[in-house]
Amino acid sequence: MSVLHRIQGLCSMLSNHLFKVKPVLRSSEDQASLDRESRRIHLYFCKLCPISIKVKRRCEKLGLRVVEKDVLRVDAYKNELINGGGELRVPCLRIESRKNKEPNWLYDGEDILEYLDRRFSL
Repeated sequence: MSVLHRIQGLCSMLSNHLFKVKPVLRSSEDQASLDRESRRIHLYFCKLCPISIKVKRRCEKLGLRVVEKDVLRVDAYKNELINGGGELRVPCLRIESRKNKEPNWLYDGEDILEYLDRRFSL
């Protein structure tokens, strides 16, 4: 990881703590349904990755309660990412289907944001 990337990550992490995201307001029924559905989504991230922080904030804004897995803090998450998705790269979104199919792994930050907006926006 380059020095510039680390500095950018630290700035993003600091701004994430200083400026909280206000989630979209939904009815309690809609939010309960969304909570159940978003629990099937796992976000593999790194606190110092600016794109990971951006994806995490989008999830918060949309009111999603995804399972968050910091690959730098827990080696088991890193192994899940490598063995399941095939590469150690963050951010990564693992989407489990309802029909016991293999999970879908999204690696590109922009693709993840596009999927979240398309799937969960009002």
